[in-house]
Amino acid sequence: MIPKQTVQEILDAARVEEVVGEFVHLKKRGVNQIGLCPFHNEKTPSFTVSPAKGIFKCFGCGEAGSSVDFIMKHEHYTFPQALKWLAQKYNIEVEEEEQTPEQILAENEREGLFAVTQFAAKFFEDTLHNTEKGKAIGKSYFNERGFAEHIISKFQLGYSPDEWDGLSKAAITAGYTQEYLVKAGLAIKKDNGKIYDRFRNRVIFPIHNASGRVIGFGGRILVNDKKQAKYVNSPESIIYNKSNVLFGLFTGKAEIIKKDNCLLVEGYTDVISLFQSGIENVVSSSGTSLTIGQIKLIKRYTNNITILYDGDAAGIKASFRGIDMIVEEGLNVRVVLFPDGEDPDSYARTHSADELKSFLENNSQDFIHFKADLLSNEAGNDPVKKAGVVREIVQTIALVTEQLNRVYLIRETSELLDIKEDILTNEVAKARRKKYYKDNKEEYIPTPAVTPAETQIITANEGDISQEKEIIRLLLNYANLDFNPFDAKILEKKIKENSQEEGNKENNEDEIIKVGVFILDELIYDDIKFDDTVLQKIYKEYVQAFHEETLLSEKFFINHPDEQIRQTAVDLLTQQYSLSPLWIKDHHISTTTETDNEVIARACISGVYSLKSRKLKKAKQELLEKTKEITDKNELANNLLECKEIDKLLNELNSKLGRIVYE
Repeated sequence: MIPKQTVQEILDAARVEEVVGEFVHLKKRGVNQIGLCPFHNEKTPSFTVSPAKGIFKCFGCGEAGSSVDFIMKHEHYTFPQALKWLAQKYNIEVEEEEQTPEQILAENEREGLFAVTQFAAKFFEDTLHNTEKGKAIGKSYFNERGFAEHIISKFQLGYSPDEWDGLSKAAITAGYTQEYLVKAGLAIKKDNGKIYDRFRNRVIFPIHNASGRVIGFGGRILVNDKKQAKYVNSPESIIYNKSNVLFGLFTGKAEIIKKDNCLLVEGYTDVISLFQSGIENVVSSSGTSLTIGQIKLIKRYTNNITILYDGDAAGIKASFRGIDMIVEEGLNVRVVLFPDGEDPDSYARTHSADELKSFLENNSQDFIHFKADLLSNEAGNDPVKKAGVVREIVQTIALVTEQLNRVYLIRETSELLDIKEDILTNEVAKARRKKYYKDNKEEYIPTPAVTPAETQIITANEGDISQEKEIIRLLLNYANLDFNPFDAKILEKKIKENSQEEGNKENNEDEIIKVGVFILDELIYDDIKFDDTVLQKIYKEYVQAFHEETLLSEKFFINHPDEQIRQTAVDLLTQQYSLSPLWIKDHHISTTTETDNEVIARACISGVYSLKSRKLKKAKQELLEKTKEITDKNELANNLLECKEIDKLLNELNSKLGRIVYE
């Protein structure tokens, strides 16, 4: 573990413009620097670096963060790896803290399992190439499948001999223990204490993690034996979690990044055959159902997934859930369907590389067309089944996270299935609300049909966190800024109208406080809680530091170990456009900016009081809902009295904000 003081030294030394400048040609534009985004193809620069704030932001694709984030995203490093990269750049020595005995034990066990799996991979590979049975059985199988020698070596393919303990004996002779052989899933322990090999008389497909270390194996039997499984895979261990592993990722990740697309297939041989045909941006879920962990793993390298299906219609329908999961994680998904009786492996072996590439390009379709074609063929002219097709597609569109993407997909579905857009819009909105209530464990109450305009209003109001964002934005940008709250006209008006405070006005006018002190004082006093989870985390950090008489700076958040906090902070710290100084210099037009004292004061007061007002309205609504179910007169009276008190507070807040509310 890197000590906190070393981490801080690295973060203090790393200048974002220098770090980004090693990979992106930057040009100065005002106080910022711009360049072409390295994370997506663009001709006009939308990638902005702010040296003053220590952050970058692409207004084209949305990527943003600190120096550490840039290295993590660009080089596909973990947080510690990115820190070490920066430490090397700025000649900072990293001495990792001494680990506890428990940590040392766990690390030793991990390294022990890595060592024994690496030994096993070498043993299987040597057996394939250097033994008679390996050549006659294992090598013959791979040759029959058309795998070239360099491909067999590339994937470290091997063979396990038809012996009960061939691997185990060799490993123990080399100094490895029975315990690690069993924990790595290479051997199975019998009741009498003896062990035997898990993979016997099988060709071996080593499974690597993203950095290339062997973590497990898949073994295919070569004889027809109904009593034995065709494939045997390593059981899970502390180094192998099949839900977070993709076969072929290590060999294909560079091409996935380059092509900005990941081809997803089912089996080991699918990956190898496509790779041999020159299509290297391919991975496999290794015969298991696709998981969220695997999708997120792909997302580290690209936002685009193309699923390659064989011609088995039943199997395709069963995998619809995988498409929905990919869509829900915010990735773009396309589908290629191979002809009946073909799969990626067989097609690659019977066609040239050019024919295969041409087939993939010409038969790639978005999931809307794919689902519509497949389900419509089954539905035929049955109106009930046709409605089912629409519902199936609507459910998937409802999972799309980006609103603009949903609008486009609704329009495409409308044209494809000849259904009015407003009907589809309404159905998608209903599906999203239903999912929202389900996810939040609330009972779903069906709502009447609404027009597209009404749908947009409902969607906009659901979970509205604009005031919460504004508060955190002010804290991130101005927490340590001095300002005089009595410069704001709203507050001046309040003081003038309040005779009790009139006498103190002269003394208060000179009061200078920090923006963060004003905001946190107000919110802590009323025990305000944020609805948005990430914003609440940021607010909680401010409150904890405030109780320790400290105001956090924006750097604390843009270098925070929590990625969600980092991204939210960067988004709230950046703005795409800034006013040019030429407005004053050349055109003599004065402009008001948020650095003006009065503007800051207004923004703080408006933000705090608006948030309080929203929380009070919500509390009142909850009271009114409870009132409907109350039968006790005293309790009812108390609730109504509390509602009146809330109304008084709301009137005070509205008065401070200059609002007039008509009942």
